[in-house]
Amino acid sequence: MASTEKIQQLLQELGPATPDIDAVVQTEEPSWAIQFSDETIIIIEPAEDPDRMVLSAELGSASDRFQLPIYETLLCYNLLWRDTGGVKIGLAGPKGELIMSTEICLDGLLLGALQEGITAFAKLAKSWISYVTSPDAQAAPPLPGMGAETLQLHA
Repeated sequence: MASTEKIQQLLQELGPATPDIDAVVQTEEPSWAIQFSDETIIIIEPAEDPDRMVLSAELGSASDRFQLPIYETLLCYNLLWRDTGGVKIGLAGPKGELIMSTEICLDGLLLGALQEGITAFAKLAKSWISYVTSPDAQAAPPLPGMGAETLQLHA
């Protein structure tokens, strides 16, 4: 089964099976948007060699006042890829949005594992959104993903 077809099948099952998901919408071919009840939105896109899905979430933009500490925190986080399950955060151009992303391998992926992975990714995105958009972020919080609930999405 092609990666796009496998993702489509899994996402058709995911929405009804996951109470925190309000909607799963196919956007431009082939990508999907998943909206959680807390309004977190995750974008899913297929990728090949190996077959996998790429998850991404917009985190917002760092205010001019706190750009340096936020960007330093994010660079430190990106270096901890072994501990974060490969979650990365990047900048979508100068003064652009911060985007968090990761990949989930499709080989042998079952609905339960997808539910866990997407729910953990959405929770992590919400944590980063809160930090990035806080109007008074004086000090970086503990690095999200570094506690007991470390995200592990790779097969």
